[in-house]
Amino acid sequence: MTRVSTQIRCLLVVLAVSVFATATRGDVIPYSGAEVARNIAVFRIEDEGVRLELEIYPEDLAEFERAFQSRLASASLTTPAKFHQSSGEGLDSFRIVRADGKPLPFDLLTVERRQRIDRASPFAGMTDPLTGRPIPGPPENPDVVYLEVFYSFEGARPETLILSPPYAEDGAPAASIGFMVFDRSVPVSRFSFLKTDMQLTIDWTDPWFSAFTNPNLNRSAQDGTSSFLYVAPRELRHEILIRVRDLAPWIDQELTTGTKLDPAHQSQILAAALDELKDRNPMSISGEAIVPAAARGTFLTLGERGFQVVEGAPTLVTDTTFVGVILTYPISELPATASINWDMFDNAIQTVPVTLTDIAGPFFAWASPDEPVVTWTNHLKRYDDPKVAPVQAAGIFVMPVWAVLVVVLSAAAGVIALLSSRKLAIGIAALSMMSLFAGIAFSGKHTTPVLIPISGQSDTQIATGALSRLLTNTYVAALEVFPEERKKALEPIVFDASLTDVAAELETSLTIRVPGGGRAQITDVSDVVIVQGEMTGKGRFEGVVQWRVDARAGHWGHDHRRRVDYRARVEFRPDRGNWLLSAITVLEARSPDV
Repeated sequence: MTRVSTQIRCLLVVLAVSVFATATRGDVIPYSGAEVARNIAVFRIEDEGVRLELEIYPEDLAEFERAFQSRLASASLTTPAKFHQSSGEGLDSFRIVRADGKPLPFDLLTVERRQRIDRASPFAGMTDPLTGRPIPGPPENPDVVYLEVFYSFEGARPETLILSPPYAEDGAPAASIGFMVFDRSVPVSRFSFLKTDMQLTIDWTDPWFSAFTNPNLNRSAQDGTSSFLYVAPRELRHEILIRVRDLAPWIDQELTTGTKLDPAHQSQILAAALDELKDRNPMSISGEAIVPAAARGTFLTLGERGFQVVEGAPTLVTDTTFVGVILTYPISELPATASINWDMFDNAIQTVPVTLTDIAGPFFAWASPDEPVVTWTNHLKRYDDPKVAPVQAAGIFVMPVWAVLVVVLSAAAGVIALLSSRKLAIGIAALSMMSLFAGIAFSGKHTTPVLIPISGQSDTQIATGALSRLLTNTYVAALEVFPEERKKALEPIVFDASLTDVAAELETSLTIRVPGGGRAQITDVSDVVIVQGEMTGKGRFEGVVQWRVDARAGHWGHDHRRRVDYRARVEFRPDRGNWLLSAITVLEARSPDV
């Protein structure tokens, strides 16, 4: 495959993933509709043969009975029917054959009723932004007849196989079948429709390189090593996704096909990967070399639903396991340029696709031994660096109690002036001014205020507006990479005495995490509602509120989006013309989409 065609393929894949991978679950692959076809066939290539897992929609059972020459109809749903294709009694058209046309004999191991495996898109029923058509969902009936069939190599492993669907008498496919192929756990294909004969070449030394001759059937992820540069406020992130087998020579490991990785071995590999990768493929910002301030990593597996972050400590298979590494470079503002000098090349890593992502979208490049440096250049013309700003107490007028008394006294002077002599009025006015200057001279910021609405808004509207702006600024502070910087960023909107507590709540309860441990950036704060509590005449609010946030974060080439509903106890009040938080405690955080 040429570099140009590979770049086009990479572009289409990343665009599709960025559109569809927005659910609250882990990474998902784009949906074709084949994964929710009426019938599902999953082929698994093993050392001794091919295992077929077939889910048959009840209404299509007759089509498969004809394919199995009525053996399926006579087979008990609890007792497997065992027979061989080579005897002439087996499948007439649902076949797996060698390159010379010789069919593989098979055993029907299991026939039973089951529930369909849920492979539906979380967006089923919604409009596909690429096609404009509704995203398909599964059939209404969740019941299937499940078959497990084993096709034997009879001791001679083939280099090439041809998979054939069951055909009707007119030569058309007998039924709608979505299929996927795995070679020793590695997904060879993505979900597609099984419509015609398909030729598969098997690489017995490394299943990653097994492939169909029709490239449209092969999985989207073709590169064993990928690099991603994310340019975001306050940080650059260089993220690397590398197959464990590609990484092995660089960390003095010997891994072969089928090698199992227990938790202890995983810990050893991850520690070695972080130690190696934090010093490799150096980064420079505006021409100046820089070292990562932090490095973290995790394992991912490639399966039916694309890349999934490994949770817990399961035993992993080297053929489907990747190491994901995230290197963080803090910045105070977006630089003019940022460059990656990729220096890890060998027989397995010959070219590395690099995705450069900023707020304008992803851009694509390649690192190679001849051109190892890939550079992001700042072409953003309309970028406003997010900063925490004081939240003015707009719509109200806050006066100390003594000032209220002065106003009352001055008003009294005006009334008296109308009813008495000019000298008495002048004396009262002078007394009022003296009181005013004395109050200003001796008042402190702890003087008890009185809140006077001047915008026509109710107290509830004032409190809701103030809280919305405070929350928005709080999430801007969350962009800071280090805890101390986040605490400092909160100073314009939080009382000094409350900074430590509010910063801790921001880190533990208000920060939204995505797979891999990264922090999502809040894109919108909405639906702010006061559940309980009211604003006092002194401008102080204490009560229970709720709000919704939308967030997004990119990592390892995927665009993750989150929506979270919060319920919290909040306290804030005006101080010197601004609203300041004094406390926030999250009571509940949940995703409305789950």
